[in-house]
Amino acid sequence: MPDSLIHLEIVTPSRVVFSEDVKSFTAPGIEGSFQVLPNHAPFISTIIPGTLKFVTRDNFTNYFATSGGTVEVHANKITMLAESLIPADQINREEAEREKSEAEKILDSKEPGTDRESAKQKLLTAKAKIKTAQNA
Repeated sequence: MPDSLIHLEIVTPSRVVFSEDVKSFTAPGIEGSFQVLPNHAPFISTIIPGTLKFVTRDNFTNYFATSGGTVEVHANKITMLAESLIPADQINREEAEREKSEAEKILDSKEPGTDRESAKQKLLTAKAKIKTAQNA
């Protein structure tokens, strides 16, 4: 592998989504968005809902919405374990807006027994889908 590339592997619970060499990888970390370039120092980060971006060896930029996960960088390899991942061109904007509205209604509700944490996660994921679709 040339020094200008780093291997990226993205895995969801159901499959390996991507496994190739890339020029860069950008993700929404728990302490802010970060970028990984070839020969990056080792680290591990928690990923929050947001837009994932990477540039292939052919200079094609890929955008995905993620609901979260973890990333490990070690020995010029990036491994992302994603809870979910949706390519920007497969995001249904209307459905994402509907999911956002539903989550907001749940969070605004005063009903006892409401799963507010689940609703917060759904809201953040819906917002990530909307933002990813807009930016791609």
